[in-house]
Amino acid sequence: MTMITMPSTERGGLAESAFPYIDAATQDCITDEQAQFFRDNGLLVIRNVLRGEELAAMQRETQMLVDKAVAGTDEPDYAYKTHEITGKRVPFRIEYIIDKTTAGKALLGNPFILHSVEKLQGPNFIPTWDAMVFKNEGAGVAIPWHRDAGTVQSREDFAPIFNVDFYLDPADLTNCLWGILGTTGWSQEQANARIAELNDGGVFQTPPEAVPIPMQPGDVIFHNILALHGSPAAQSKLRRVVYYEFRPAEIEMAIGPHRPEYLPLKQKLLLKTLEHRQATSYAQGEIPFTYRPRAPFDGVTLAPSEELPTYRYVHGDYWRK
Repeated sequence: MTMITMPSTERGGLAESAFPYIDAATQDCITDEQAQFFRDNGLLVIRNVLRGEELAAMQRETQMLVDKAVAGTDEPDYAYKTHEITGKRVPFRIEYIIDKTTAGKALLGNPFILHSVEKLQGPNFIPTWDAMVFKNEGAGVAIPWHRDAGTVQSREDFAPIFNVDFYLDPADLTNCLWGILGTTGWSQEQANARIAELNDGGVFQTPPEAVPIPMQPGDVIFHNILALHGSPAAQSKLRRVVYYEFRPAEIEMAIGPHRPEYLPLKQKLLLKTLEHRQATSYAQGEIPFTYRPRAPFDGVTLAPSEELPTYRYVHGDYWRK
């Protein structure tokens, strides 16, 4: 059985003091200082990114996917695990949210997010993974301590690869993400050793250096793929998090894991989702993001009224051999 050692109220207070306060309702992009905090620590919390109609649309459309997952499906994009407390088989992850939701397409064009990604990765960024991980009401599975990828992509001459985690529900100390700041620079051996210690015996541990990250609907976490993080098994309320990962095109071209032909496909997808955003009522009046990658990644365009054949580019179809 996976359990969590109940944190003290002091641990909850630590979450508030561990991060700079950032309110997306009052600024257009993260600041240079906030960007440096993220580079140094691998995690960054941003409040109020999704608000009003945009948040409601994401909640409404993803709830239909959760309901489908709970009812049961054998579609390959829906993943299930055994809940560590009840022993029930429950859903916890759905892939390719952009393909499955209209609001998810518009979300990719969020100007605060894209300006912040550009600040951290430069103009040649591309969207890669998109998924939703959720803890179902009454039976949310644990996500053991882990990092999302190896350190080969943490070279100093490369910008950070990271996920943008959009919270659609409250996350409290029963079900929130826990992270360890400053772990992005660890060697893979060091990370593996600490992960093994933290996951020993199937008990979700909350060591002194770990920070809980309570969230509210519409809040966002930027998390570097090398940051150590995880979350406990829960029996509390539904907690949905949509993950959009971004990578500099230079890294994908040099290292992968996708083949070079994947890059222009995802660039064109980004351009199309910018159009989707401008068609929404909640984007009226905002200044749209303009995607301006530099050579040699600046050759992708959309023809007027061009439609994409799909928004679901299966990763396995583009792996390097």
